[in-house]
Amino acid sequence: MKVKYLKTSLKILKSGCWILVATLIIAMCLFSDNLKAELNIDSLKKARGYDWVNSFSEDMAGVEKDKYGWFIDKEGKEYWKERKYDYVFNFKEGMACVKKDGYYFFIDKEGKEYWKDRKYDNIFFKFNEGMAPVKKDSIMFFIDKEGNEYWKDRKYDYVFNFNEGMAFVSKDGYYFFIDKEGNEYWKEREYDNVSFFNEGMAFVSKDGYYFFIDKEGNEYWKDRKYDYAEGFSEGMAVVRKDGYFWFIDKEGNEYWKERKYHYCYNFSEGKAKVRKDGKEFYIDRKGEIVGEFRIIKLN
Repeated sequence: MKVKYLKTSLKILKSGCWILVATLIIAMCLFSDNLKAELNIDSLKKARGYDWVNSFSEDMAGVEKDKYGWFIDKEGKEYWKERKYDYVFNFKEGMACVKKDGYYFFIDKEGKEYWKDRKYDNIFFKFNEGMAPVKKDSIMFFIDKEGNEYWKDRKYDYVFNFNEGMAFVSKDGYYFFIDKEGNEYWKEREYDNVSFFNEGMAFVSKDGYYFFIDKEGNEYWKDRKYDYAEGFSEGMAVVRKDGYFWFIDKEGNEYWKERKYHYCYNFSEGKAKVRKDGKEFYIDRKGEIVGEFRIIKLN
């Protein structure tokens, strides 16, 4: 009785194994063919033979194969492959920049092409807050989603995206800010470098030193002579002096300066990655280590 029961059990087990294997094979084929959203970039490249796959943005990703670019959605459906764009960029605010025959223009998610006849030399940073920087004949300016061009006659050397209602621009080697009405701010200060506003503050530099300004133009911590800074994120900003990094808050309090980190990244979701003595790890807002160390190679 025990032998008969054992043989029956083995038959069932073998049958179950074959069913399981067959199910897995079918599932893998469907998975590979449909390219569901769970697939990461490496899987996409391998399954379709793409040379390059961008990250998904607004449910679309740019891909490239055989020197041509097009788009896919999260189900793996391909869009506008036959147009043979030279390059494609991510969607932002419903529009994406593409390049063909050496010139740049935009498309929307229905595939409609915009301002192709203008033959822009370049388009930078996509649309943000309804405006995008473009370049033609070595002059940079802005366009909106209706195609209106702004401040082309000013002949800025460089313009950056709007963020929190302000954008930074440069002319004659110096940087300053403009708002969406075109008003220029702090041009006379002749900053060497600036960043976009984030959380109401922007870093600027002058004479090789970094500090911060708010939207009223007040300057903060200029006397500290930081030799590097990054913008605020989650109420904290990275600064550097004498080769070491630490953090400051919006009241100017300095955090963990004595630890002499070799590099710090901005806070995101309550954590920041830091680097010291060939190791990378995360700290929380209290400065406590979160997670494990990762050994890195220092150049």
